[in-house]
Amino acid sequence: MTSGRLWLAALCLLATGCDGGGSAPCADCPPIEGRYDLEFAAGPLPAACVSEGVGLPAGPLDIQRSGGQLTGSVAGVTLQGSVYPNSTFTLLGSRAADGGSDSLNFTGSYSAGSADGGTEAQLAGSLTRGFTRAGGTGAPCSLIRSFTAARQ
Repeated sequence: MTSGRLWLAALCLLATGCDGGGSAPCADCPPIEGRYDLEFAAGPLPAACVSEGVGLPAGPLDIQRSGGQLTGSVAGVTLQGSVYPNSTFTLLGSRAADGGSDSLNFTGSYSAGSADGGTEAQLAGSLTRGFTRAGGTGAPCSLIRSFTAARQ
């Protein structure tokens, strides 16, 4: 049940616009919006995730921005979050799944591409995914993985 409280705390932080550093979402924000191809760091999945059939979300990661507020989606999960003046961002979402819940939390930073079009905008950060099945007797799936993403 601790994982449920962790996600509730994360949702509370998101709702208040807190990024943990006391910064408010920006008014003149970096242009983070777009469609991104996700790439995750290599490594095995936790046994609890494998037994539940839960893996890394397949992209693309779609992000829309209105001021400092972000919305988006990946793998059928709707995301909400914020972007900050220092180009850091958070995106968090959850959905009901198999009588339980599936939560995704992306945190990271945005870097603009080159003005001459030589490189596209990039995201880098960490994904935390939690999956629980109602009435499940096994350990909940908890997965943390670093990622990079290039704008399409």
